[in-house]
Amino acid sequence: MSSCLWDFEDGVFRLELFLPEDYPMAPPKVRFLTKIYHPNIDKLGRICLDILKDKWSPALQIRTVLLSVQALLSSPNPDDPLATDVAKHYKENEKDAQRVSREWTEKFASA
Repeated sequence: MSSCLWDFEDGVFRLELFLPEDYPMAPPKVRFLTKIYHPNIDKLGRICLDILKDKWSPALQIRTVLLSVQALLSSPNPDDPLATDVAKHYKENEKDAQRVSREWTEKFASA
């Protein structure tokens, strides 16, 4: 699968970062406030990312979390989706999924 289909480069995306009381023993909560068309980010902005769940370590830094979110934008994983409709669209029609992701970026994430 080609990561070039997901063109978020020109978008400005707002995220919410919440540090729970037991941080760093528990992972931070991160979600997108800007709408995004991505198989690993649902309509509520929740992110499917292993280091925000079972792969969390207190040794990880917030910088690492943000870099991991950035990497997820470049390399979506439609085989482990949070937004199953987007993943299905991607698998069935890559070019149309690319078109929709660009449209959403232009509409919701313009600077």
